[in-house]
Amino acid sequence: MTHQTTERFLVTGSAGCIGAWAVRQLVDQEAPVVGFDASENRQRLRLLLSDAALDRVELRQGDIRKLADLAEVIEKERITHIVHLAALQVPFCRADPILGSEVNVTGVVNVLEAARRSDGQIRGISLASSVAVFGPASEYPGGVADDMSPQKPVTLYGAYKQANEQCARIYANDWGIGSVSLRPSVIYGPGRDQGITSDPTVAMLAAAAGKPMHIGFGGTATYQHAQDAASYFVQAARLEASGAQVYNLPGPTAPISEIAAMIEEAGDLPTGSLTWDSGLLPLPSHIEGGRLEAAMPEVKQRSLREGIAETIQDFRRLLGSGRLQPPASLG
Repeated sequence: MTHQTTERFLVTGSAGCIGAWAVRQLVDQEAPVVGFDASENRQRLRLLLSDAALDRVELRQGDIRKLADLAEVIEKERITHIVHLAALQVPFCRADPILGSEVNVTGVVNVLEAARRSDGQIRGISLASSVAVFGPASEYPGGVADDMSPQKPVTLYGAYKQANEQCARIYANDWGIGSVSLRPSVIYGPGRDQGITSDPTVAMLAAAAGKPMHIGFGGTATYQHAQDAASYFVQAARLEASGAQVYNLPGPTAPISEIAAMIEEAGDLPTGSLTWDSGLLPLPSHIEGGRLEAAMPEVKQRSLREGIAETIQDFRRLLGSGRLQPPASLG
């Protein structure tokens, strides 16, 4: 599917997992796309795009903390839509709270401010929030959180994301800068290799290499394949929202025991090859995302069984081609 040539997308955090998938989707749709990231590492992009496809992407190195860097690329590349995914994850925010705030909060303010100063050139913005704005499952009846559930973050990362949603609301109210904030849950798939919820994906890579693994958390969670999440972020920017909209990302929910069983099945591993901790993630066990499904019925999600099988198949291909190595701890 191709889209109108008047669109020119900027994907911030394009070297990250969902960012690389967003770039891949836009390239597949033949939509002009510019990647913006502080890192020059193209590892995840090279997992998802052929060399020829990557050559069609303009990659710009820049610091999301610096408004001037962002404004320059928006002006020079005539950007019309922004998919903002640049962020530091939970462990990095904990290790350096000031840097975490500069990247995760000031970065969002810079995106909104750049749009405000663009004199209408920026028509659509999607922002990465997170289910980390919520608290642990024990805070919610049945462990279920919908879009309007009380926000009780227990990490700095979650508090920063909560601040981002409020900044977006005020920019919409005071200056008419519309945006759509989306809250992913446990993201999995090729390119997901860091963060506190990356263990299931690492387990899929281990299974592709024929190795057992231990997953560092237990309990039930909501999952999204990274490609499906990227589809929502791209489409959210295309909504060209007039206000500040906020949605939970929908996705299938399963206990870690079922995730492990599906990984073992797709990876042809003996039952019991994957083990897991009993500790729970500090998140609701079920994320209700029905409002976004209704708002974007054109975006389809794969089932967990399909997504896990596809991920292991992709990992086998990447391992065979030498583009990826097994987890270092597995040898």
